[in-house]
Amino acid sequence: MTSLLPGRFRAKSQRLMVFVDGENLAIRFGQTLDEASPPAHVSFRKDAYVWSMVLDEGLKHYELVRKYYYTSALGDEVVLTAIEDELRSIGVDAPRVFKRTKSRGSKRVDIALVTDLLSHAYRDNFDIAVLVSGDEDFVPAVNAVTAEGKIVVVWAFSAALSPALRRSADYWFDLSGVLFASKEAAWDEVFHR
Repeated sequence: MTSLLPGRFRAKSQRLMVFVDGENLAIRFGQTLDEASPPAHVSFRKDAYVWSMVLDEGLKHYELVRKYYYTSALGDEVVLTAIEDELRSIGVDAPRVFKRTKSRGSKRVDIALVTDLLSHAYRDNFDIAVLVSGDEDFVPAVNAVTAEGKIVVVWAFSAALSPALRRSADYWFDLSGVLFASKEAAWDEVFHR
């Protein structure tokens, strides 16, 4: 069994920021979920976002500075604002919802995530960054952040985790045991009950 963050990183004084490539996460979650319903503890909007309150509970051992969630969606400003409000209602401090102009994702998601990750690292706003993504595109940013002496933890679905990103991170956690599991099983995965 693994945990969201290894014990050696666990200290109430550790400042933590979360950077979620939500667009990618939601699309991969939806593809795997297929026609089934998500577990009750999982908030999900097709191709826009997915999150579990169990993940938030697992972060309570840290000083959570901010949780960013980056995604895009088809639709007008009303749709984008609704998604932003939904993300805030599930505990996201800083939702970043971009307009998608075609059925594929927006590069603005990746660019905004990397910009925030790097700028917060350089301004010394966190000790630990949790990057929720499996994309290899983030390897240079992870390397730059770890070069600043910061810890980078990657949360991703193991089947969608780039080996290069896995190697560049200080630690990684497989989200499958939380997002596809019952609430009880997800709690067991996170808290080892």
